[in-house]
Amino acid sequence: MKKIIYVSALFAAFMLTGCSDDDSGNNTNTDSYYTIINNGNGGVTKITDANDADLLEIAQAIPSVSGEQYPSYTPVLFFFNDKILLSSINENTFVIKENGKQVTGTISVNEAANGYAILTFTPKTVFKGGSEISVKLTTGLQDDGGQSLMSDAEFQYTTFAEPAGDLTGNSGFENGTNGLVFIGDGNVLTGPQGCLSPFDGNSFGAITSGNQLISANDAIGGTSSALIMGPFDGAASSLSFNYNFLSAEFLEYVGSEYDDSFMAVVVGQNGAHAEFVTSVNIIGQNVTQCNGFPGMPDEGDEYAGFTGWTSKQINFGNITGPVYVIFIATDVADTIYSTVVGIDNVTVN
Repeated sequence: MKKIIYVSALFAAFMLTGCSDDDSGNNTNTDSYYTIINNGNGGVTKITDANDADLLEIAQAIPSVSGEQYPSYTPVLFFFNDKILLSSINENTFVIKENGKQVTGTISVNEAANGYAILTFTPKTVFKGGSEISVKLTTGLQDDGGQSLMSDAEFQYTTFAEPAGDLTGNSGFENGTNGLVFIGDGNVLTGPQGCLSPFDGNSFGAITSGNQLISANDAIGGTSSALIMGPFDGAASSLSFNYNFLSAEFLEYVGSEYDDSFMAVVVGQNGAHAEFVTSVNIIGQNVTQCNGFPGMPDEGDEYAGFTGWTSKQINFGNITGPVYVIFIATDVADTIYSTVVGIDNVTVN
């Protein structure tokens, strides 16, 4: 039996979003403080569910451990248990401070497979290394039924500058960890790993939602890991890569709240773009049983499924360099039945 996890003390968040009158599409709205971007239907412009009696809750945060140190480019995301009312997001309900000074930026609202909101915040100016960051979400935030956030959520962490590294020639993971930073359980894997083999060449990158599946480290809060790649020189308007999604959530938890997810974020000097790539519920039954990947499946029955290598291209407005790419794998609503995402052939143009 699984247990749902709701997080109350949390990490910062990337971009917020605005919506059109029908609450659909990819739309941008600038209020007096934040630039809000709505990707899909996770954000609404008016109360649309008058019968909703449940309070808004945070189902997952990345990272979810307060008092730790994280790279200055680390994404901050909140997964909610409902759609969010965009007009309730402002400088009083969503507060991020760097060294005690409140900062502005862009907030993206992406739509998860269940239709609920994922919030990602990017500061207007990238956080400096050695900064003290505080995040506060208040009960002034509301869902699509007008219900408030269950309680205030606060988080504090310290940033550090990413170690210098040359990513040149390593976007296919053939030169070790040059230009790469893993947070949580992540690594460069060489050769076949049971059902997962490199897409091209001899190696591929991987991140997991578990503990010490592919490295000596635990996922952040036992749920989330990230890979930061960069810097990529020059401006960017597209990101392409190949991914292979392996999860112990298949097949019995397809269609449930345990929707392990994979996201990509591109961060530059003038903003960022966050996109929901896929999840257990989106993939559904379209998987093959995995045999031989070390440590998988890590819970439940003996079945784990994988998608095989899938190509993905993400297009966005011009982001000025230097550019960093962040991939995130997270276990949503629980801390068991882990997911592994293989990544290869990353290209930024």
